[in-house]
This record gives sequence, structure tokens and C-alpha cells, in this order.
Amino acid sequence: MPSILQPTLNGTGQNQSITVPMALQRPELIAFRVAELAEPELVLDKFFTPGPAPVGGSYLFVQAKAADKFLADGADVEARTEGSEYPIVDGVDPDVRQALVEDFGGAFPVTDAQEKRNLTSYLNAQVQQLTNSIVRKLNKSAMDAVEAVIGAEQTIAGQTWENLVIVGPADAITPAALRPSADISAARLHAELKELGTVFDLLVVHPNQAHQLRASYGEQLDAMLKSADVELFSTPRVTAGTAFVVEKGGLGKVGFETPLTVETIPDRRKRQHYVQGYANPYFAPEKPDAVVKIIGLEG
Repeated sequence: MPSILQPTLNGTGQNQSITVPMALQRPELIAFRVAELAEPELVLDKFFTPGPAPVGGSYLFVQAKAADKFLADGADVEARTEGSEYPIVDGVDPDVRQALVEDFGGAFPVTDAQEKRNLTSYLNAQVQQLTNSIVRKLNKSAMDAVEAVIGAEQTIAGQTWENLVIVGPADAITPAALRPSADISAARLHAELKELGTVFDLLVVHPNQAHQLRASYGEQLDAMLKSADVELFSTPRVTAGTAFVVEKGGLGKVGFETPLTVETIPDRRKRQHYVQGYANPYFAPEKPDAVVKIIGLEG
């Protein structure tokens, strides 16, 4: 049931309906609605966890690599005999990087007439469009940050997921080694051999690949995903024919100099207000090995 914690703009809420004048007077209600609409579609929380606020327009972080797990130059600890010393060893110097704050947003007008007539349908449509644009930009920035750190060491070739046959005569079904579950297992093996303690629990795919999985596995899809110990998330921001096996939130940090903010700006010369929404995020990919990219899933 709608409440003040989850306001509606369409006037149907029994406890709290948001009118256009109310929304213009309290833009934080619009910000809450934008965040509520955006959350199911967000990619950034699939790869990143919340980080601290940046300082001076950026965030400094250390990017860990598989080669950094052990001591530098092949050094190792040694057994000590009575009266002797342990060896002096050097660690790997950290790779310090800088994540810059991004700044994006948009605004739409609400005329005095629309406010006076309480045209909630107009406000609903504009809020939804603003939400869609913010989600698309956030997701693109997140995936740009992911792709920027995914090199050959975190990329494996998979099998095509097209024309899979999961149910049928034994001589007609797709062999186990050529199924999506084998690609997920190969990604897990790729990570385990690096001994970084990565635990994959999420499969991020393009909607094309999500459709192929649903169409091929049918009611068996949940069982396959459970067997692989992953959840499924699809987004158009992933390139078709690729997938990411992810330790959810394990890639790094996402933080905000200014979190999602909505404000109203009066324009009395035109007898209207502008509803402006913006955010200032940064993306810090600290652990590239928390992601394995699978390519070659189409064609």
C-alpha cells in the first residue's frame, strides 16, 4: 500500500497522493520516486558497492591484480633455524589510481497552468523519462568503468548460446560441455586458479542472452542457475553476445560527490518552474579479477 515512504504521483495512493503543487514545493519527493523507479534497472550495484565521498573531485584507490597477491620478485617466506633470521622480503608496490567525479543531469519545465490544473499525468511522464535517462547514463558509466579494466586476463571464449537443445532425445540435446553452464563453470575455474578468493554469484547478460537462456532451459532455468550458484541479471548496456560472471559488488566502489538530487528552479518570465535532476558519481574498479567476461555467445 502506498505511503509517504513510497509516494505516488498518480493520485491513487490512499495514504498519500502527490499533487503537482506538492511535488514542486517538495522536490525530494520526486527524487525519492526517481530512485524508486531506477533501482530495479541499475547496473552499478551489480559490480560496485557504496564508497566514501570523493575529495577534491576525485577518489584515490588501489587497484589489486592477481600478480600482486604474493611478494615481489618471486620472494617467499622461509623456514627459520634456531639462531637465524627470517629473510627480508619486499611487497609489491600498490597501483594507486584516481577515479574522477562525473557530472550529469537534466531538467524539464512545468508551467503554472500545469501546476494549477494538477496535471499529474504530465508530471508522471516527465519523471519517468528523467528516470530512464539517469538510469541509462549511470549504467553506461558503470559499464564503461567495467570494460576499461577487463583485459585479456579476465576474458574467456564461450560457446554460442544459440539453438540450444536442453530437453529431448540423448542424441539430439546439446552436450554438457557446450552449454551455458559450462561457460559459467569455466569462468569460475579461471578465477579459482588465481587464488584470490573470488566467489562468483551473479551472471550479467544482454537481453538477447537472457532470452536464449529462458527459451532453451524453460522451467529448468532456475535449477541451472542454482546449480551454478549465480543469479541472473540482464541489461541492454551489456554488448550482445557477451556475458559477465561477477562477484556482486566486488569490482570496487561507487560513490557520489552529490547523490541523486532533484530541485525546482522558478522561471517567472515564462511563468513556469524547471524540475532539475542530477548526480555526481565516481567509479573505482579496485579488483578487476572480481569479474570474468565471456565472449563469443552469438554467431
